Amino acid sequence: MPSVVRESTSTHYTAAFAAGVAGVLVEGDVIRLEGDLGAGKTTFVRALAAALGVPGALVSSPTFVFINDYPLPTPVRGITHLAHVDAYRLRGSDEIESLGWDRIMLPGRAATGHVVLCEWPSRIDDALPSQDSCVVISLEAVGEQERRITVTLPESTADRPGVSALLEREPIRCPATGVWVEPTRPSYPFAGERERLADLHKWFSGAYTISRDIRADDLDAER
Repeated sequence: MPSVVRESTSTHYTAAFAAGVAGVLVEGDVIRLEGDLGAGKTTFVRALAAALGVPGALVSSPTFVFINDYPLPTPVRGITHLAHVDAYRLRGSDEIESLGWDRIMLPGRAATGHVVLCEWPSRIDDALPSQDSCVVISLEAVGEQERRITVTLPESTADRPGVSALLEREPIRCPATGVWVEPTRPSYPFAGERERLADLHKWFSGAYTISRDIRADDLDAER
C-alpha cells in the first residue's frame, strides 16, 4: 500500500501536511487516526477539516459526545460531511449503535457524502473497515514540537489526483509569501498563481541576484 513518513518540526508543518491529506480524500473514505494523548491529533483534525471548508475553530474533540458531524459549506469531491469520531471512552463497538452510527457509516465504507475520521480506532475495530481499506494516519511525538507522521493509503487511492504529490513532496513555505503550502496544492511550491507570477516577475526585472559572477554555461540555452 502507498505510504509516506514525514518528520514534522512544527504545528505549521503538521497542519500543512494534514491539508495535503485532505486534498486526496473523496466521499466514502474512512480515516483511522492513531496516536497517544498529546501526539497532536486535534491539530491534525482541525487542519484537515479547514482544508475541506469546515472552520477549524468549530472542531473540538468529541470525547464526551463521541461523534461530531460537520457539514461542508460546499461539497468537495462528493464530500458533504466530515464525521469526527472519538472512541477513547468506548468499551467496544456494541456501544456505537445508539450514537447514530448508521447515519455516518455503511458496511465497509462511510455513508454517502461522508468522510469518517476516527480517533482511537482500535476501541471499535470491528465496526470499521479493515486497515487495508482505510486511510491510516499515525502521529508520534518525538520532541516538544516535533512529530513523526505516517500515512498509509489503500491501494484503491493510487490513481487519485494528488496522491503522487502527497507521497513525493513535503509541506513547504511559499517562496513569495512565507506561508505554508500543502504538497497537493496545484500551485506548489507557491501559495497561488498570483504568488507564482510575482516570483517570476522578480526574475524578469532583475530583482534576484546571485553571489558569484555569471558563467558562460548560465547563458547556454542548450544546457
